Amino acid sequence: MKESMRSNILWLCFGIFLLLQGCVNAAIQPQKIQSQPTELKQRYFQAKTIASDGTIIAFTVYQPHLKAGQTAPLLLHTHGFGLSRMKRPELSLYGFLLPTGQVAKTAWKNGYWVISYDQRGHGNSQGKIRLTDPEKEAQDVISIMNWAEKNLPQLAQNQNGVRTGMIGESYAGGVQYIASALDPRLQAIVPITTWHDIVDSLVPNGVPKGDWLSFLNLIGDWWNWNKFDPELKQAYQDTQQGQLKQSTYDFLKTHQASWFCETAQAPQADALIIQGFRDVLFPFNEGVKAAQCIQKSQHEVHLIGVQGGHLQPFAQRSPLGDTPFWYIGKSVACGNQKQYKLQDTIMGWFDQKLKDQTATIDLPELCVDKSPVYKFKDLDAKTQYTLNKTWIEPQNSQAVFVPIHTITELAHLTGTPQLNLKIETPNNKVEPTLFISMAIKSEKTGKYAILNDQTTALNPSKKHTFDQVISNKNSASKGNQTIELPSINGRLNKGDTLGLLIQTESIYYQKIKQPKIEAWISGQITLPKFWSEISNKE
Repeated sequence: MKESMRSNILWLCFGIFLLLQGCVNAAIQPQKIQSQPTELKQRYFQAKTIASDGTIIAFTVYQPHLKAGQTAPLLLHTHGFGLSRMKRPELSLYGFLLPTGQVAKTAWKNGYWVISYDQRGHGNSQGKIRLTDPEKEAQDVISIMNWAEKNLPQLAQNQNGVRTGMIGESYAGGVQYIASALDPRLQAIVPITTWHDIVDSLVPNGVPKGDWLSFLNLIGDWWNWNKFDPELKQAYQDTQQGQLKQSTYDFLKTHQASWFCETAQAPQADALIIQGFRDVLFPFNEGVKAAQCIQKSQHEVHLIGVQGGHLQPFAQRSPLGDTPFWYIGKSVACGNQKQYKLQDTIMGWFDQKLKDQTATIDLPELCVDKSPVYKFKDLDAKTQYTLNKTWIEPQNSQAVFVPIHTITELAHLTGTPQLNLKIETPNNKVEPTLFISMAIKSEKTGKYAILNDQTTALNPSKKHTFDQVISNKNSASKGNQTIELPSINGRLNKGDTLGLLIQTESIYYQKIKQPKIEAWISGQITLPKFWSEISNKE
């Protein structure tokens, strides 16, 4: 009851702040660039620019205090899906509460030009929401940088133009990858809990995350007064039929970092990526793939793994004191040894990349909260285990547990399991949709615990169709599928058994009607390294 009351109060506060943001409509114009250097006072003002397609984009400019002749880099900040910009440094959702807004405010006070803008279709910006279209939302980022170069004095510049960084979570993270692939002025980005592949995130293995999609439609289209582009609206309606259509994929395929990485157009910025293990919308896998892409393109990248991320409404809860539905925490215990404050780490990153300051934080390429891993290769699945042929007949109240490995000593497991599963139904019955989780069965209690709340849906026919849609290739067999499970991070006690927990429904997916499930399953699973908490790191 207390947790529910806390969530309601917080969301009431969110609503009040959002309304207050919309009630203020000041439109102070920027000062003209002075021919002679002058001292600039700290202030903020509202402004607008016209995007490449004629759409008006609204933003707030935070002018730092600069001495005559002193220059400052530019930091762009934008918002999550359905929200709006930091219109005021205090009386706004980002200015008051959310971490990316707090970083933006700190940067402003520490001598950065900061622009917080409304993405098209949100807040005071015009246009329709296209979901980070490289020809729309990504071009808006470029239009804002162009405006800054023409209208703001004493900008720090290099051979590409204004030295620019960018920060934002979720929706604001996806656009960073694409914009930085298109414009080299973006030198340093901090994408937080966002996607590398939006199609695979929203419709994994061809099974739509119906509850999440409905929630995103509510806060995106309804909250913003019918601002979905017709193609986006049609894509949403198509996923409500329970599958991925070719038209939906064709619309979304370029709206993701994976497309640019696969077509040799990787992001050109150095990146500090923050991704959550409890995130059932954009799991930790998305951050790993983005980091690997940027590293391959010869740019510096660090990946921080936190416990939080997007929490599905009414299915997951945030810790006491954190915002409902989304959180990242305030710090991480990197390599299980050193504590890093997230906001300080982010500011140090921007100072290093945009102000050429000496790095004050020795951050490894991989930092996962309370885990001994410290390199990307530590996440790789390396050891294969056989899944004995098991008859499954799961009920709503009784899942089927398939054991994999019994823990012999206190250990830690962090990484991405790879599953090859064969599903055989007797008498050619309808193929089932299985909801598969990595889970621990306690030796002491005999109870199961799903690791990091993560569940993967698998229907052989839908997976077969999904593979055809995204690659124009057939899967080897409808009954034998290789899938990547969501990344996991957990502490394992001696005597506990690691296994697969298989169910016929999941609170993280829309409830589906299907006949009584009876099937044989078998196959293999490949797991990352078990890190002993007794021995030293290798």
